[in-house]
Amino acid sequence: MKITYDPKADAINIVFRAGRVKKTVEIAPEILLDLDSKNRPLYLEVIGASEKLGQKNAQEFLLQNLALAGKS
Repeated sequence: MKITYDPKADAINIVFRAGRVKKTVEIAPEILLDLDSKNRPLYLEVIGASEKLGQKNAQEFLLQNLALAGKS
């Protein structure tokens, strides 16, 4: 799993696995889930992350996950 934050788009992107997207489902306003042909989750995007999580929480979320990624 890979988690990134795009400050310009204010979006958190979570990659569960690489694959070809068959369909995208909006599971909540501005929260999009990409699924493959077997309906397995591939990618999750949270648009407007700082609004949904709060600016401080969004940045802390990213920093914690970057620290965890550096340990692997």
